[in-house]
Amino acid sequence: MSDATLRTITLQNEEIFQESVKLYLSGHNHDSGMHIPIKHPNVAIYNRMSSNKQERHSQEFAMRQFANVMGFDYDECNIYNDDAVSALKNPSFEDRDEGKRLMQDIANGTIDTVYSFKVDRLFRRMAQGASWMDLMAKKYPKVKVITTDCAMPMDTSQGRMMWHMLLMLSENENTKRQERTQSGMQSKTERLEKTSSAVFGWSEYDSGQRNFTNGKDVGPLIKMEPCWHEQAVIEYVHLAWKMDKGDSFSKIARSLNKWHIPTAMGKEWSPTAISRLIKKPSAYQDQLHQFERPKRLIKAPFRGFKPAVRAINMKLFP
Repeated sequence: MSDATLRTITLQNEEIFQESVKLYLSGHNHDSGMHIPIKHPNVAIYNRMSSNKQERHSQEFAMRQFANVMGFDYDECNIYNDDAVSALKNPSFEDRDEGKRLMQDIANGTIDTVYSFKVDRLFRRMAQGASWMDLMAKKYPKVKVITTDCAMPMDTSQGRMMWHMLLMLSENENTKRQERTQSGMQSKTERLEKTSSAVFGWSEYDSGQRNFTNGKDVGPLIKMEPCWHEQAVIEYVHLAWKMDKGDSFSKIARSLNKWHIPTAMGKEWSPTAISRLIKKPSAYQDQLHQFERPKRLIKAPFRGFKPAVRAINMKLFP
């Protein structure tokens, strides 16, 4: 077969492929931002994913099945995907890009039916969920909102009771998760294990053990110990702020920068960083009692200052 024949077949296949793509796009809704015609422009499917892609795939799979049960094809509806959006940090629809767009479409009269996986995909806090229910009842009473865990309409007494119960359970679940996380972080801090990014006043070192998180080996177990040169700087900052109220955060920052004292991230100090150092000290500061304080600490202007050792400089990670 000649090259000319091969080119002809290739071009024909390419044309067929492009035509198939056009036909597919004409009846499907994507996240590409393109205005694609859909068969049910009045129906919205809202997905909120807190973090990873796996969560999106499982949620989308469930919603495809749910949409079929309700008599719709998932791809023939308006899809609103809020990816990597925490309901804790973004409690209402106005705090989320796609949630805000959904509410605008509801206000414009474009959407009259909303499907979602569960109530906790819409809200994680009782207050915001209840306020939204009141808003929908007053301004958009004809809009139906249905989830897989609550098929009863919100405008009925049973539906409202079920929604309130689910919202209460959702917030309680979130609170318990936070408490477990805080408890775990506190335990790690008490054991002087690294839990966050570099902390000013503290050096990091390889404990020789492995760090297992959720049953997975995530690398060397990094532990913390005081860097007394940086601890001396912390004491100076607190003293300067307490003894002379005229020493503003800006003035203290300028002094540290003039003395070439870097932050934990190796950058220059800002008034915000000084404020944080004073008003929101690291939890590790509560563990200083585990160490013997040197009899003498270096004083301002901190000649011979040596910054803390950080794990990133030890090349422990790829």
